[in-house]
Amino acid sequence: MDGIKSYKWTIASSVSVLVLLLLPSQVFPKTSRGLIEIDKIVHALLFGSVTAVFCAEHRAWKKKSPPFFLSLAVIGAFAFLTEMSQRLTKTRHFDMKDLAADVVGIAAALLLMRLVARTRASRHKDVQ
Repeated sequence: MDGIKSYKWTIASSVSVLVLLLLPSQVFPKTSRGLIEIDKIVHALLFGSVTAVFCAEHRAWKKKSPPFFLSLAVIGAFAFLTEMSQRLTKTRHFDMKDLAADVVGIAAALLLMRLVARTRASRHKDVQ
């Protein structure tokens, strides 16, 4: 039970992302298709945010960064399942480019959170 409590914000943010991705597409404004679609940036930010929250909670509970590839695989599997679940709706569909954006967001957040943790650790050593 402590494990679930330790990741309560990760769970809450994951559920929020799932709900957002399953809302009817009419809820969101139409955007023009440019070089980079706004939709892909949103996907990367959503999954990057979930990953950042997970990394922060993991570090608070375990006092170390989560394993990179295991985290990428597990959160990536969640991203895949959210894309698959969109197939069950009338207005959404599975999109490989969305999944790619999700994985980019996950990997970027994992790297960024590791950098933040190292910087904080370095500053903490300098202060002592």
